[in-house]
Amino acid sequence: MTEVSISGWAHTTFGKSELEDAEALIAAAAGDALEHAAIGPEEIDAVFLGAYNNGFGRQDFQASLVALSVPGLRHTPATRLENACATGSAAIYAGLDAIRSGRARHVLVIGVEKMTGLPTPDVNDILLSACYVKEEASVDGGFAGIIAQVAAAYFQKYGDRTASLARIAAKNHANGVKNPYAQIRKDLGFEFCNTVSDRNPVVAGPLRRTDCSLISDGAAALVLSAG
Repeated sequence: MTEVSISGWAHTTFGKSELEDAEALIAAAAGDALEHAAIGPEEIDAVFLGAYNNGFGRQDFQASLVALSVPGLRHTPATRLENACATGSAAIYAGLDAIRSGRARHVLVIGVEKMTGLPTPDVNDILLSACYVKEEASVDGGFAGIIAQVAAAYFQKYGDRTASLARIAAKNHANGVKNPYAQIRKDLGFEFCNTVSDRNPVVAGPLRRTDCSLISDGAAALVLSAG
């Protein structure tokens, strides 16, 4: 099997971005990743772009937007992937397949979301489109409510694991302090994450605010290469 390495990477900061739209976020990440890899766009054999779904903007077929910021990619095959929370993994997996099949030597993989331009209820509706809409769209708590059902079922089988979730949240926030790209750079600590309060209320089922991901804007890109 062909070995694949990361030869370049880049990503924007995460949070409420001053960049106007997904196109601008893609441009920022794609160009920087190519520069970091020290290869020209003409050496990229394929582009794979992942986005949760098209609900956050009216522009469809976002993979082609990379050619607007990197003209050298204008005639490079570009594919969009949507796989809800696993979208980034799906895009990387597609890039790996292209290289391991021998169809590509270098590929550019991009992930992008522009979420903050919409009201929170609209964001929740868009996220819910990843569920089985016929049965789950009316679940209390929206998409967090669906994940809360999974957590509750896990707790029923293995016992209360709220403290374990709090440790995960505390670990993530501690890592965020060291990451200049992170949306929140504050060490909240285990006790805060493990305690229900006005600042950390229950969102749905056993899940507290610190157990849930934030609404955010951002983009990341990888250059994957054979060898």
